Amino acid sequence: MPDEPKRIVEAFSQELHAAYHKAGVRSYEAFAARSTKINRAMHSDTGKHTFVSRSAAYKTLTGKRERLPTWDQVAQFVRVFRAEAADRGIAPDSVGTMEQWKAKYEAASARFWAAKKAAASRIPAMAAAVPAAFSDGPQTWWRAYADVVPAWSERYLNHEPLSHRITSYEPVYVPGLLQTPEYAAAVIRLGHGDEPEERIARRVELRMLRQRHLERVGERPCMWAIINEGALRDGPVGGETMRAQIRHLRSLGRHVQVQVIPAGHPAHDATDGPITLLRFPSSQFQDLVFLEHADSALYPSSEEDLAHYLHAVQKLGLAALMPDPSRTLLRRLEAEI
Repeated sequence: MPDEPKRIVEAFSQELHAAYHKAGVRSYEAFAARSTKINRAMHSDTGKHTFVSRSAAYKTLTGKRERLPTWDQVAQFVRVFRAEAADRGIAPDSVGTMEQWKAKYEAASARFWAAKKAAASRIPAMAAAVPAAFSDGPQTWWRAYADVVPAWSERYLNHEPLSHRITSYEPVYVPGLLQTPEYAAAVIRLGHGDEPEERIARRVELRMLRQRHLERVGERPCMWAIINEGALRDGPVGGETMRAQIRHLRSLGRHVQVQVIPAGHPAHDATDGPITLLRFPSSQFQDLVFLEHADSALYPSSEEDLAHYLHAVQKLGLAALMPDPSRTLLRRLEAEI
């Protein structure tokens, strides 16, 4: 990771770590226990909560992440710090208010992504290694939805229908290509809740249109999806929507292989964000790596980067349950939610 993004992540982690000590949190185990208690209370009120495990807390507070945590995760840290401080007779505001941490996070996030984009601009563009048919051309199939397509996702949308193998790792959500309409709408509202329902519906329609790529007759692509158990057990949607989504995952055909990383496995929190790799029919075409974030994306394209992310998803696949045990876990999760 370039020095500047690394420095920004470490500086933000140091601020969180200082608040952790100021609140008097005894250990990472105590943090995880308090986080679970807060989640139960929030779940009963809103049906939503954020999963932050002991290992995720350790990585975040010690600056061992490659990227900043999500705002939902930071907000959970702040809730834990304030609750722990109050229990010890320490003024909760001394560890920071939610508004103060939101401002700190937004400032750090802006600096981080500016630094990452500056570093990415020095990497040769993928188009130089890919024939014209695979290059970033004009809007095509998604033209009618251009108003809900951010510029940073155009490259991916142009290439996805050309792929014959899709590998996806998702730590927080079900991959978009495998989402039900109801689940997709709920997830989209998390980031675009202030938009009118018609616009939310257009975003859902676009996501459903993308899924036609997996339903093609003849040269149907294969997909390998690796999903954290936390994304299924503690997903940010209501119970019935989550159960229907899990049923959908169980019903997928043989061309889609779903593997679940158990919540207790160290790899469950080993990667900071989603990773998608597209492979094309001919080996002469370079794979595409897509690292999506809330309001931006990166397309690492050097040979070193491609090897790194391929190795990363392979390690995650080894950590995940095999397809049959994964289906068993999915069945159990559906019954428990």
